[in-house]
Amino acid sequence: MSCLGVLFAVTQADVERLRSIPADERYDLIINEIEEEWFENRPELTCELDKSWDAMHRLLSDGTLSFGADRGAALAILGGEVIYPVEDEDDYIITAKSPEQVTEVCQALESLTDEEIRKRYDAIPDDEYGGYKGEDDFEYTLEYLRDSISFWKNAALNDLWVLFTADQ
Repeated sequence: MSCLGVLFAVTQADVERLRSIPADERYDLIINEIEEEWFENRPELTCELDKSWDAMHRLLSDGTLSFGADRGAALAILGGEVIYPVEDEDDYIITAKSPEQVTEVCQALESLTDEEIRKRYDAIPDDEYGGYKGEDDFEYTLEYLRDSISFWKNAALNDLWVLFTADQ
């Protein structure tokens, strides 16, 4: 599986539309409408994270791949409202962050130094993360994390929600 992560800045109406449809149809809405429209016509509202989202979430939260963070930088990936997966489905992830949470994430990410990010990365438990933790992975993660800050700023300034999506 590719495990590619993407952030989309969306309106409240977009989030309400996702919530209003049956949970097992939300993946199709993301893939067939939001991804297609945002990549083609709204690139400034899109931030590709590639596979860096895994390490990014771990270093911004408690070192694990757990949902439910509700404060600070830990909200960025798996934090906020879980829109998908649904019961018996674990092939895709969709989480939503409110405009207030987006602002909180933006401020938290801007305040992180490279040294603090390094300490957090090094603190990720090796047995939780797998065999690919190392200098190349850290640099790759740091680059995507730093590149995402302008996306978060834009979303915060425009009072938008942020969806994180990843295929599993």
